[in-house]
Amino acid sequence: MAFVPKPNTGTLWPNKKTSPNQPDVRGDLRLDADLVRKLVRASEDGMIHITVAGWNKVIAGKDCISIAASEPYVKKVDEEVPF
Repeated sequence: MAFVPKPNTGTLWPNKKTSPNQPDVRGDLRLDADLVRKLVRASEDGMIHITVAGWNKVIAGKDCISIAASEPYVKKVDEEVPF
């Protein structure tokens, strides 16, 4: 059975660089269409803001960075601690 990635996740792998301008890591991020639509609707300035988190992992014996995308965290007013 083929590997099926979870929505809004991806993996960055070390890139075999042949010049200094090439990226150190490369990979894919698979975004769920519903998340993309929600982010587009929330855009106020034509820019889409996505929060990305990453974890160092070893997959199939190779070092990589596992990544996940989500909506930006917005702190609610009632979560603030009064001083």
